Parts: sequence; structure tokens; C-alpha cells
Amino acid sequence: MSDLDLSIIIVSFGTKEIITDCIKSVVKFTKGIKYEIIVVENGSTDGSLERIKELKKKYSQIILIDAKSNIGFGKAQNLASKTAKGEYLLLLNSDTLVFDNAIKESLDNLKKIPQCGVYSCKLLNADKTIQASGGHFPTLGNVFAWQFFIDDLPIVGRLIPSFHPQLASFDREQQMDWVTGAFMIIPRKVFVDAGGFDEKIFMYTEEMELCFRLRENGLITILQLTPAIIHLGGASNGSVFALTSEVKNMIYFWRKHMPSWQLPLIKSFFYFGSLLRLLIFGIIKGDAKARSAYAQALRLII
Repeated sequence: MSDLDLSIIIVSFGTKEIITDCIKSVVKFTKGIKYEIIVVENGSTDGSLERIKELKKKYSQIILIDAKSNIGFGKAQNLASKTAKGEYLLLLNSDTLVFDNAIKESLDNLKKIPQCGVYSCKLLNADKTIQASGGHFPTLGNVFAWQFFIDDLPIVGRLIPSFHPQLASFDREQQMDWVTGAFMIIPRKVFVDAGGFDEKIFMYTEEMELCFRLRENGLITILQLTPAIIHLGGASNGSVFALTSEVKNMIYFWRKHMPSWQLPLIKSFFYFGSLLRLLIFGIIKGDAKARSAYAQALRLII
């Protein structure tokens, strides 16, 4: 057994000030466990590398890995896991803030749950309101409902196990299909035995795909209401890259895990769903970001 309880892995890319606040909050509010902080610097050009080197002089817990280029979220996590010495891994976004010893409490909670492969605490916006932090695995039915806005309908939407659930579904402790990568505690052995993240997924949906594989191995994913941390990025709108990457990676997920006969159907759902969004948001509403994102998505699907 490792001498360290936990290896906290943070991927850094262009978030110099945010990651500084994140690391300081971890050090200030994490008590009662032995931990290390592994920061993977993904080739930032904003001075993040130099800032982390400064923090490393101040905090002995920090281990810096300079990837020298943006190798992606999942690949950076996998790289850090090879250095990690903790019995458990905490995959923590750089845009999070920890308080009230949330990390130790989360680790203690996980250890009480049999067959728990992934654990997440409650995520809050900057104003302490709750944010959605996971969902159901994709199926033909819920992707169809998502792409054609059926799961947005007031009554029908509540009956559909949505890939992106409505916020109201996060008002209770529950077993989830998947949780977001902002805060995920995973036993290191479980992560390594599973092969870590699929490195063909550069960013977005990689946590869902990992949770899917762990579920196939008999492990569950848990979201608990206490403790909580702040996730600053959770309240922001998706970027063009995020929107197009989600479509691309969902099709990859289908090709990898689902029956082959479903792939043409899922591609058609995303094609007509993207076309519908291009028309509504990009053309009728004149949103340049939506116009660019869904035009790119259509080209990816063809």
C-alpha cells in the first residue's frame, strides 16, 4: 500500500491565475491526509509554466510535468498517473476552488461505498448555486431526444434519462452513469487497470467513456451532495471547439462501444440536429459562434 493517500492531478493550459487560486485552495483546505499535487503543463503561452515553477518552490507537494505541447486532457491525466504514488487519484480541473476540507471528506465517503469506481462531490457555480455535473450514458433514444429538443419539453423531458440531465436531477445523492471530469476520485489501481482515458479523445466526453468502461467492469459512479467545491467553468457556454468535439467524440464512442447497425442512425441524428441548430441559432438568431460550430459539425459528420 502507498504511503500517500491521494495524488491530485491538475492539467494546466492557459489558466495561470485560475490554477494558482486552485492550488492555493487545495493546500489551504486539505487537512488530515497525505497527498501530492501533480500538475501537467500542456504547453501554455501565458506564463503558466513559470507560475507553477514559482508555486513549486513554495509548496513541496507539487510535482511538475512539462508536456511542452497541448497533448489533450485525457493523455495528460494518463501521463500524470504514471508518476502518481497515491492510493487514489483525484482528477481536478484547474478552474475549481476547494473549501471546507472537501477533498478529505470526499475520499472518506468513497471508501465507504462498495464497488465505487468513480466518486464526485457536488459542484457549485461561483455564486454557490448548484450546477449539473454528469448524466446518463447515451442511447439511440436519449440522443434523438437531445438532438431534436424533446428532452427540453416540460413534462416529457423529465421522463427521459437524458445525456445532459436537467439541473433538478442533481438535488439528491445518487448513482450516476457518468460525472464530469472537474472532480473525479478514482482508485489508482482501477484507473491503471482500465488503461486510463482513451487518448483518441483529445477532450470532451472522455470522462463519460471511462465511466462506461468501468461500469462494464462492474464498478459504479457516485455523486454525493456533500461535500461541495466551486467549479468556475461549469457556468460558461460551450465554445465552438467544445460543441464540435462533443459531436465528433460521441460518434467515436458509438463506433467503439455500440452495435455497428446503430452508427448510421446516430450520425443522422447528429447531422439533422446540427442542421436544425444551425438554422435556429446560427441563421435565425444570428449567433456567429453557433453558425461556425454547427457548420463545422456538419462537415465532421459527412
